Amino acid sequence: MVLATLPVLAQQQTPPAQPGSNRIERGLGLRGPGQRRMHGRRGDKEGRRGARLDQSLNLTAEQKEAQRAIVQRHIAATKSQREQLFQLREKKLAGAFTEEDQTRARQLRQELRESMGGIRSESLALLTPEQRTRLESLRTERQQRREEMMMKRRRSIQ
Repeated sequence: MVLATLPVLAQQQTPPAQPGSNRIERGLGLRGPGQRRMHGRRGDKEGRRGARLDQSLNLTAEQKEAQRAIVQRHIAATKSQREQLFQLREKKLAGAFTEEDQTRARQLRQELRESMGGIRSESLALLTPEQRTRLESLRTERQQRREEMMMKRRRSIQ
């Protein structure tokens, strides 16, 4: 029975690829200098981190809502920059990327970094002094773990 279906399967053709279905066309799988591979989906990763931070800092419902509003406001404010950066990436993939485009991409990335800094400073202003102290200790612990991992890697390489 299985052998009888093999010729039928062999005759079936795969449908033509849709534009944008290729990983390279979508801008995936190509990383420039300094860009790291992300495992999993970014929203999942940040969602877990945010949830852990909420629990670690014991944020109130009002603080959580205010944080969401801050992020949404910054997302809306930077939509134009993100879209322009995406268009520049498409242009780079098409091979039509100029020096002016590169300069503009750097400028856009800097604007996005500044917006992220704004999110951080506004979010920090939401915290109580005790929560700020706890956040600083969590950052210190994370930095120490990172340094320990780097030392382990250096030792394993040598």
